[in-house]
Amino acid sequence: MINKEIDILIVGGGLTGATLMLALRGLGFSTLLVDVHPFADKVKPDFDARSLALSPASQRILNMLGVWEHLQAHATPIEFIHVSEQNHFGVSRLQGEAGAPLGYVVEMQYINRALQQLLDPQHILAPATVCAVDPATQAVTVTTETGEVQISARLIVAADGANSAIRRFCALSAQTKMYVQQAIVANIGLKKPHEGRAYERFTAHGPLALLPMQENRMSLVWAVPPNEAEQLMTLSDADFLGNLQQAFGYRLGRFNKVGKRTSFPLQQVLMPQQAKGQIVFVGNAAHTLHPVAGQGFNLGLRDVATLAQCIAKHGLNGDMLENYVRLRAHDQKMIMRLTDGLISVFTSRVPGLGLARGLGLVALDNIPALKNLLARYARGFGGVIPDLVCEIALAENK
Repeated sequence: MINKEIDILIVGGGLTGATLMLALRGLGFSTLLVDVHPFADKVKPDFDARSLALSPASQRILNMLGVWEHLQAHATPIEFIHVSEQNHFGVSRLQGEAGAPLGYVVEMQYINRALQQLLDPQHILAPATVCAVDPATQAVTVTTETGEVQISARLIVAADGANSAIRRFCALSAQTKMYVQQAIVANIGLKKPHEGRAYERFTAHGPLALLPMQENRMSLVWAVPPNEAEQLMTLSDADFLGNLQQAFGYRLGRFNKVGKRTSFPLQQVLMPQQAKGQIVFVGNAAHTLHPVAGQGFNLGLRDVATLAQCIAKHGLNGDMLENYVRLRAHDQKMIMRLTDGLISVFTSRVPGLGLARGLGLVALDNIPALKNLLARYARGFGGVIPDLVCEIALAENK
């Protein structure tokens, strides 16, 4: 028995799923978003707030969806990126232009709040858990606090993360590569202003990234072997900052505070088949990246923009998803290769490769064509560029 019939069901109320819900608004389709967690304001402003790096392409998408106006006051522009390797020569520097930063850093609490304000709660079912999916009939069984609901949808969008339940229900596979690394994430306080500078420093065991935040903080993502991560997590704040200072150096001056530290294993997940029938996978459900270049959410946001564009142009027919998969293939492949390649090259201990890496950073810093090509993909302008990135409204395609 079907209790509810809709056009588009989105499973997963994280940032990717919620943004897709917003992108579909005004296109004439009935939509429903299902999430396992209560869809409430996730706003807890404090020193430890988690943040995301948004590419210029992502900023344009959020601007076209009416989200950016709620974020702009809380965004820290990335004006300069410095890339180096510990104990080796060679650096590469990327400089933004006046009024055109290389990206922005925004705390997740503000993105969640903006989406919460803009989405219609009547089209959200949460907390709720998908407990069965029939790919042949597009029927979904959802368990809620008041009982089970049977939903029939013309299109199911899985935005339920790297461990996608929808993937299991559809008996689809994912290629998983476990990096022998844990990410330590924390916010770091500085004694002197960061001036909008971001740093990517490759150490012997993994990359160390520091991104500028408001209130003279930096967002740290430090990839280290599991045993080292365990040790770093048990250190006092002073000892942790001492180890961080030794690994990074003093380009930002002295670190004077560290917030709550969290740690998680790093992996790459890729679904070779991202659509089956009228079910499609987006964001981390389709591809989970190493955080080395801060591309994960940005890649997922371009999935959202392209999928919404395809729906607006072609409707919910069978050719629409084939078109979507084709449009996204190049961008996804290049970003996956970029992030995985950086880890492979900079963690390799093959003799002589350190010299080659140094020469590569020097070449990147001094060859404009090479630097511009890398910057193009990092800024989100590689492959087929979605209409929203080009500042073309989706409703005009209807």
